[in-house]
Amino acid sequence: MFETTVVESRKRKIGIQKWLTLPVSIGLHVVVILAVIIGTIWTVSFPTNSPAQVAQYSMAAAPPPPPPPPPPPPKASPQPVVKTVELPKNIQELAPTIVPEKVQPMSTPSTSTAEGVVGGVEGGIAGGVVGGVVGGVMTDTAPKTEAPLRVGGDVKAPVVINRVEPVYPEVARKARISGIVIVECIIDKQGNVTNVQVLKPLPFGLDQAAVDAVRRWRFKPGTLNGQPVDVIFNLTVNFKLN
Repeated sequence: MFETTVVESRKRKIGIQKWLTLPVSIGLHVVVILAVIIGTIWTVSFPTNSPAQVAQYSMAAAPPPPPPPPPPPPKASPQPVVKTVELPKNIQELAPTIVPEKVQPMSTPSTSTAEGVVGGVEGGIAGGVVGGVVGGVMTDTAPKTEAPLRVGGDVKAPVVINRVEPVYPEVARKARISGIVIVECIIDKQGNVTNVQVLKPLPFGLDQAAVDAVRRWRFKPGTLNGQPVDVIFNLTVNFKLN
């Protein structure tokens, strides 16, 4: 009986140890794992500023600009200089003390009148007549020269009355030179040819022969409103070989 009791008590102790071993083992594992995790976290260095703080700093608005400087003070307007007028001390002595009985009016320069002045006119000419001139009016007695006109419009062209044929130079004839010479001239009121100028010449003396012939031509003068006038006219002299 005693042996049976010892065996049962031993079995009971072994069963209690079996049930305590599992929780203790689990607890030891948990402690080891926590120690490893805490050691790892302890060695890691974290940034001083979190991303949330950096974003907050970057999103912050810029400070407002400084206020503008105050406007400059307005320029002081120049003060007018007032000059003091000194009055004479003896002003009472300068004032007249006696009132004259009769005041003479001031004389004014007389203006010219239609009646004139006895014995002559101030600023006039001795012997002149008011409102007219004795013996007529002086005018420019020099003859007026009118510039010659060009044919056209109311200016009618002159008409040739007498034409003189030019002399054909022998040198030009032997050289077989022919053609036309154009001259510009002035035909006066008497129909004479003056101021001859060659516009289109020919060689071997043909242009001079044309000038000599034209100067002997006679015209019925050009007219303006039926009156003869000096006109500028172009003439053509034709040289032909027979």
